[in-house]
Amino acid sequence: MDFAMPLVLWLPPALAAGGVVLGLVADALERRAGSVVLMALGLLGAAGAGAWLYASTPVELVGGYLAVGGGFTTLPALVYALAACSLVAGYRTYAGLDRGPAMAALVAFGAVFAHTLIAALDLIVLFVSLSGLAVVAYGLVSGAGTRRAEESVVRYVVQGVVATGLTVYGLALVVGLSGGETRFVGAALSLAGAQARPALLALGFVVSAFAFKLGAFPFHAWVPDVYETADRASTAFIASGMKVAATVALLLVVRGTVFQAGVFAPATNLLMAVGLGSLVFGALGMLRQKNVGRLLGYSGIAQVGYALLAIAAGESGVRATVVFIVTYAVAAAASFITLAAIGRVRPAWDGTIVGLGGLSRRAPLLSAALAVTMLSLTGIPLFAGFWGKLYVFLGLIDAGHLWIALAAGVAAVVSFGGYGAVVKAAYFDDATAHPAGPEPVGDSGGSVDVEPETAERGGSPAVMAVVLALVIIAGGVAPLVAGVGPVYSVFGL
Repeated sequence: MDFAMPLVLWLPPALAAGGVVLGLVADALERRAGSVVLMALGLLGAAGAGAWLYASTPVELVGGYLAVGGGFTTLPALVYALAACSLVAGYRTYAGLDRGPAMAALVAFGAVFAHTLIAALDLIVLFVSLSGLAVVAYGLVSGAGTRRAEESVVRYVVQGVVATGLTVYGLALVVGLSGGETRFVGAALSLAGAQARPALLALGFVVSAFAFKLGAFPFHAWVPDVYETADRASTAFIASGMKVAATVALLLVVRGTVFQAGVFAPATNLLMAVGLGSLVFGALGMLRQKNVGRLLGYSGIAQVGYALLAIAAGESGVRATVVFIVTYAVAAAASFITLAAIGRVRPAWDGTIVGLGGLSRRAPLLSAALAVTMLSLTGIPLFAGFWGKLYVFLGLIDAGHLWIALAAGVAAVVSFGGYGAVVKAAYFDDATAHPAGPEPVGDSGGSVDVEPETAERGGSPAVMAVVLALVIIAGGVAPLVAGVGPVYSVFGL
């Protein structure tokens, strides 16, 4: 079908892809630093274009396959901005490795795939976008170049193949039940009159595939390994931009389109079960971790649980899902970028919580940024994460799920044991000798040359960490004056 391609749909990805092309040309001319800069500028241009075009673009469908305008424009703009932050934070790593420009290109292409996934209103577009994000994630994890990262990516790929199979089976069932219709709206109308059991089977496959992509329980096994071993700047994008895209896509599939008709009640029960399982497993798992990266991995599992519960809340949870995933994405990116900066200040840091001892005296700004991200992830008031969790609780209560909301609140309290351990180590523990493990981690998450600590030199990761911490604080304080409405009006679908 021929359809007009509006500017707001093609300009941001074109700018991001153009930055990649120019960057790869610079890399071919042995200008790796310039290559990374060009890709980062392309992503910043894409984010700026999305923000600029948002106000003048109403929500509309493009041939029934893609959506633009509203949150379909600003959420991709957020993803492009987070990808740019990752490149800026990982500038030294990407510019210092032969494979660095290729990794930077993967981040940029990951942002493009995430944009397409958010805008997708067709099953084929959805599948291609999910597969593209999977390939990008595999490449970014293996790009760390350590043995442990290689082991992690092998396990990740094996699990990903299974998830891809579930996706294919689920989408094939939907297409079959809808008589060959691939567009969300047409599939929803057909499923309304389809046999219950095949439709429920398709629902189970699709939700399982998204649960793997999001790292939800019981499809979570890849998350702690990847978050611990992958390059930290790259992980910042995996944990933020990719999560935004997958969450929005799941919201559209099971809440607003394909499974809305006839089978949403079972979808609610399934999402509630997976969400609660993720909350409990993630919150309890955090308490046992000694490595900050793994702790953030279990944190990601728990945080996904809140998003799934918000989606399960139905109409009451749409606003909660959008507000929560926006606030979480910024905090998740900030946390890994802060770890990258700490790796520069303490090159011998082995990634453990105890290794953060005395950090507040060595690097007060980084310690403050670390504390802000941990408190925001917990959901403490005056930080952006508080509003995300609050809206999830209110959405659940409004939908009549009071006990689920109470359980989610208890999980948030329990999770503070993990986040609080990080803050405690940075501010109240004495500095240790920071013994290096088998593979010391620096700002890249891979091997580094051990240097003695000198002055605070966080470089570009430190700048980005402080900037994002300020954004988190502003996001926590501003709603007290203007309310959360402006956030939803900008990012709402």
